[in-house]
Amino acid sequence: MKKILFSMSAIVAVAALTLYGTGAFFSDAETSTGNVFTAGSIDLKVDHTRQTYNGVDCKTCSVSIVSDATNEVVATVGGSDPISFPHPASPVTPTPITTTYWTATIPGATWIWATDPVLQADVDNDVTYTFEKTFNWMGPISGATIDLGVAADNSYEVFLNNTSVAADTNENNHASVDQIVNIDDNIVQGINTLRITVKNWKLPGAPLVNNPGGLLYKLTIDGNCSSDYMKMCKLWDAKNLEQGDTFYTFDDVKPGDQGTDVISLHVTSNDAHVCLLTTSASGTLDSLINAFAWEDTNGNGVYDISESALYGPNVKLSLLLAAVNVPANSGKNIGVAWCAGNQAVDGSHVITCDGSGNNNQYQSQQLHLSLTGYAEQVRNNDNFSCNSVVETLRNPQD
Repeated sequence: MKKILFSMSAIVAVAALTLYGTGAFFSDAETSTGNVFTAGSIDLKVDHTRQTYNGVDCKTCSVSIVSDATNEVVATVGGSDPISFPHPASPVTPTPITTTYWTATIPGATWIWATDPVLQADVDNDVTYTFEKTFNWMGPISGATIDLGVAADNSYEVFLNNTSVAADTNENNHASVDQIVNIDDNIVQGINTLRITVKNWKLPGAPLVNNPGGLLYKLTIDGNCSSDYMKMCKLWDAKNLEQGDTFYTFDDVKPGDQGTDVISLHVTSNDAHVCLLTTSASGTLDSLINAFAWEDTNGNGVYDISESALYGPNVKLSLLLAAVNVPANSGKNIGVAWCAGNQAVDGSHVITCDGSGNNNQYQSQQLHLSLTGYAEQVRNNDNFSCNSVVETLRNPQD
C-alpha cells in the first residue's frame, strides 16, 4: 500500500515539472479598468454689489424682462418635449391661427412656446409647460414701480420667487394683455426668479397648426431714481462678465470727485490665488485718477479698522493690482476707492480726496479702463504672485 502511494506521488511530481516547463502554473491577475485622470477646473465669477459716487449710493434704476429665447423651459405636465430640461424657449412662428387670434402684443416681447411647431401631445392633451427667467434687482423696493403684463394660450399662473402672484384660468388669454400689480413685496435685492406656467388646452383631432400654445409677457421694474448718476451705475450678483458690464461710467468727473466700489471674486471647485487688476488703460485723465484697495471682509464698502490694505493709496487706478486667496466655493470682497486728485488714508482708516490745484488741463479729458479678474490654482503653486502674470495679462500680444 505504501509503495503504491509513493508511486502516485512521483507521478504528480513529474506532472508538476512538466507544467512548469510550459509556464502553466496556477496564477491570478486582477485588473482595475476605467482609470481616469481629469484635470481640475477653476471657475471665476465676479460681482459688483456696492458703489458710491461722491457719497451717493448706487441703485439699480430699471430692469426689463420679456418673453424671448433667453427664457428657459424647465418642466412639463402632459407634454412630450424631445429636448432635455432645461432648454431655451422657442419663439413662435406666426401662422394664420396665431395672426387671427393672438391679438395681444407687447413692445419688445416675443410669443414663445416649448417647441415650434407644436407637438402632437400639445393637441391630444392638456399640456402645461413652465418657463423661467432669472434677473438681478439691486435697487430700492419701497417706492419702486412694478408692471407685469401677461398674455397666454391658454390659462396661466405667475410665480415670483416661488410665490404665486397672479393666475387666469380662462381659455381666452391670447386676445389681450393682463396687467398685474401689487407684486413688489415679492421682489428681493439680488437674484430673482420669474416663473410662469402655461396650460395649452387640448383639441383632439385638430391639425397641429390649429392648437398652438404660447406665452407673451413683459416685467418692468422702475426704481424711480432721481440722480443722473444712479441712472448710469450698474450692480450685479456673481456671474461671468459680459459685454457692457462696466464698473465705472462717469461722464462729468471734476477734481475732488471720489467713489467706492465693492467687487467680489468667487471661485468654484478649487482654492485659488485671485487677482483684480487693470489690464489696459488709455487717456490723459490717467494721472488724475488715483486709487486705494483693501480686503473688504464684510462687503460694506467701508475700510474698517480690522481690514487690510491691498493697493495704494494715491496710486494710479490704471495700475490697480490687488491679490487675495479665495477658498473653493466661496468669495472675497475687494473694496476700491478712487479719487480725482490726491488721495490719503489716515490711521483711523478714513479715506479722503483732495482735488485742489490747477487741474484745468484735465477738462473734457477721458480715462478708459479694462479691469480683469484672474484666478490660478493654489495647490502645488506656492510661489504664485499676481506680479508674475500682470505683464502677460496687460500685454497679451507679447
